[in-house]
Amino acid sequence: MPAGGARPFIVGGVEHGLRWLVIMSLPTPMTRLRALRPVPIFRGLTKEALFEVARMTTEVTYPSGEAVVREGDPGDAMYIIVKGTVEVDAGGRVVARMAAGDFFGEISLFDGEPRSATVVAVDEVVLLKLKSSDFEKLLTIEYIARSALESLAKRFRAAQGSQMP
Repeated sequence: MPAGGARPFIVGGVEHGLRWLVIMSLPTPMTRLRALRPVPIFRGLTKEALFEVARMTTEVTYPSGEAVVREGDPGDAMYIIVKGTVEVDAGGRVVARMAAGDFFGEISLFDGEPRSATVVAVDEVVLLKLKSSDFEKLLTIEYIARSALESLAKRFRAAQGSQMP
């Protein structure tokens, strides 16, 4: 049973042709805050600012082999990996593996274009989902906006096969 005696509950559904499952095992923003603290895009935020980010997130769980997002689908959220591993497939080839502390899905939130890759759970994966409307609010915080842009630049350079100067 989670801390505080709260009983977890499970909610599931289908969205954009994908199955999803929400397990409320990180029931409070304080417990989600601990999961967000090591994420590079949020490093340097005050505890109060990080708490606000945590309040905006929802925990979602995907079983092994399940697609979290599919290439070409509308981008309506970004995801922070709390537990597990995902593979990123772009154009039919695996381009990255990501694990706890990594995040994905922010690119389509920046440009409004469809997803540029499919992300599949390698094992059971626990994610924090941040909706696009909340992500836009966060971009008004200078530090987060800068961190997000640095992340995009690193990913672009990696995709181009070049090194950061």
